[in-house]
Amino acid sequence: MDIILVPGMWLGGWAWYAVAPKLEASGHRPRAVTLPGMGRDDDDRSSVTMQDAVDAVIAEIDACEGPVVVVGHSAGCGIASLAVAACADRVARAIYVAGFPAVEGRPLVEGYDVQDGLIPLPQWPEFDEADLRDLGEAGQEALGAYAVPTPARVVGDPAHYAGDERRHDVPVTVIATEFSSEDLLSWIAEGAPPVQEFTRIKDVTYVDIPTGHWPMLTRPDELTEAILAQPPIGSGRVRTAVSAKEFHEASGVDEWRVLYFGAYAFYRSQSYDQGVRLAVEVGRIADELEHYPDIDLRREGVTVRTFSRRNGGLTGSDIELAQRVSAMASELGMESDPTNLQQVGLAVAHDPEVDVRPFFAAVFGYEELGMEDAIDANRRGPHLWFQPLEPAKSGRGRMHIDIAVPPDVARARIEAALAAGGRMADDSHAPEWWTLASPDNHGVDIAAWTDFSDE
Repeated sequence: MDIILVPGMWLGGWAWYAVAPKLEASGHRPRAVTLPGMGRDDDDRSSVTMQDAVDAVIAEIDACEGPVVVVGHSAGCGIASLAVAACADRVARAIYVAGFPAVEGRPLVEGYDVQDGLIPLPQWPEFDEADLRDLGEAGQEALGAYAVPTPARVVGDPAHYAGDERRHDVPVTVIATEFSSEDLLSWIAEGAPPVQEFTRIKDVTYVDIPTGHWPMLTRPDELTEAILAQPPIGSGRVRTAVSAKEFHEASGVDEWRVLYFGAYAFYRSQSYDQGVRLAVEVGRIADELEHYPDIDLRREGVTVRTFSRRNGGLTGSDIELAQRVSAMASELGMESDPTNLQQVGLAVAHDPEVDVRPFFAAVFGYEELGMEDAIDANRRGPHLWFQPLEPAKSGRGRMHIDIAVPPDVARARIEAALAAGGRMADDSHAPEWWTLASPDNHGVDIAAWTDFSDE
């Protein structure tokens, strides 16, 4: 498979130096593009236009004999998307890394200083901390040494799509790095103009690689693996996002409940050996589907949690796995018990002026997720949600506990808590969540909204 690699601003084809050899070693033909004006010795860069860059990618596509995969990075995603539109019948998949497809009539980027028709690499303090994650001082020094000023018109001309609407039929994979796929989906839902092209694409797969803006430099192995996993390059499956409602509407998943970060089922075992047998069969099913859940094996039973995305989003693969696991549990004579399901989260309230998330992420050994959360990368401990308090309140700090349970478990859990001396603090959000207070006025939310969300 020919894989065309389009770099972003300030980069040439050299930026893929750690990725291209690994793609080639896997039997593919990487074609790392240095766009017009981005060679270190190029003259008169300032005259290069966006169309010049797009034409260069189209020429690479035309030079290949069969269908191609086009990979764009950052602003190179916009260039790649325009080339894909012109050659939609030749492109098997587009992969956008740390960036978005172009928006009709808009420039690819805005806000950078232009000097003599060029945009030089800004000083490092001008970048967000998330952009620089994992790059380090040595990486900054190397990138700064190799960076080439980008022709301003390449990213500043209005984008115009050629061809017909067939570009929306080309499958797309987004690899989110300094932002998460959860962030991107929220921006799409909010109607943010730079990401509205996604609303027209019929098949979008989201992959998270939590790192900075240059994953080919900071996480080249993970980026390579993500590219190789995408159809039709490798054996990876297209994992189309589904909502909790769509999950529950599927047949054969009645035993499952959607809580924080996945869909869960608990199967009670009559013996430890019976639980082990189910765990082994779940492993076999996972290998067949190339989709790997989390398994918790105890003497009392087995808990299985699907896992598609770092932010807990569900996909069609979760449905298929849940169906297969339920059928196998039935064959083994194991019954489900949703009353044993729950997921605990800790909500950390803090003053708006104080960013406490880095501290909690450090002491828990967690990774930051999106703009408001921190999670255990191994999905063992409770997730942390950070809530600015407005107006701020004095004191050492405030925290309440979130407990996600299935809707058919919530009422019994609430009644038990009230009988144990708690009180109902707020039920105005029911049946999505109820806020209880302990006898000493600590807050606990019993949350059931995740199990029937449309999002």
